[in-house]
Amino acid sequence: MTYTKDVNYELCEHFTDYIRLEESILSNVGESGNFNEKCEHIEEFYSGKLHNSKDICTKFKCIATKLLTSTKSEDSGFINACFYLNFWLNYKLMDTPKSIVSAKQFYDKLKDEDSGFDSEHKLINKIHVIEEEHLKNMVMLHNLHKKYNEIHDIIHNTSDSDKNCMNYSEQCIQKFDEANKNCSPYNIKFCKALEAFKEKYEYMLNDSEYENCKLHKPLSSVVYVDPLDREKAIEEDFDFTADSSMVSGDQAFSTHLRNIMVVIFTVISFFLVFLGLYKATPFGIYFRRQIRRVKENWINLEYVNENKSILQPTEYQPINEENNQLHISYY
Repeated sequence: MTYTKDVNYELCEHFTDYIRLEESILSNVGESGNFNEKCEHIEEFYSGKLHNSKDICTKFKCIATKLLTSTKSEDSGFINACFYLNFWLNYKLMDTPKSIVSAKQFYDKLKDEDSGFDSEHKLINKIHVIEEEHLKNMVMLHNLHKKYNEIHDIIHNTSDSDKNCMNYSEQCIQKFDEANKNCSPYNIKFCKALEAFKEKYEYMLNDSEYENCKLHKPLSSVVYVDPLDREKAIEEDFDFTADSSMVSGDQAFSTHLRNIMVVIFTVISFFLVFLGLYKATPFGIYFRRQIRRVKENWINLEYVNENKSILQPTEYQPINEENNQLHISYY
């Protein structure tokens, strides 16, 4: 069974229009041709597996024929139409109790039984199985847009002016809160689709001229974190940290350089002040005299030491008492 790899929830914004088209088409299904032709074979084939297969077959052929004939393959409307048809068939099969038939299987069997249906093969590769989680989310969006249309009709149609918007608004709020519970970081696209509906819904009620259709209670906020925004925030935080580190490094270097300059300036200033005192003040004269006196004392001390070494005898002979003779040394 082939599943969709991704679901374009942005196309769900067009549910409002396609719900109206579906209602208009199916209201005239009896006058629009014999769309139930060949559907009896579908009913026989799926007997016991799909109890309302004939009804699904007839309605799908009717809606698909009308939508595909009114759009061209290169139009954006064609993409939206194929998206809605694929959703519609998946939704109806899922809504059938104990159904084990997929949308792709149903479409292929319909083509086998009725070669005249989709003779241009516009739906080839357009009908596929939507994963259950995504399909449930899309059904909730479908129901919200359906409720939006009901409130819109009350506001803009005079025939429905006697209806109270409050009841419909309360139902819409309940459905939105239920859908909002499924919003998580793992299905951001669904969250964005809910947020888009919230803006659309609140704009409609704020623009209403009827007091009972004013926005008395806004829808709950859709809270989620977009991974792209998170990565961007991380990058900005990293850039800010890097810039802060660079600024801090520059500031530290400037502070260190300033401290060195202060020390050098202090030493030079002290030297200049001392030199001025030494040259031009009584303190300098006194200091120079003291230095000269110390220097002269050192010179005199060296002179005395030299004279002592000259006057000292070179040889000494002691007196021999035994011979009672005196020996005198001569130079």
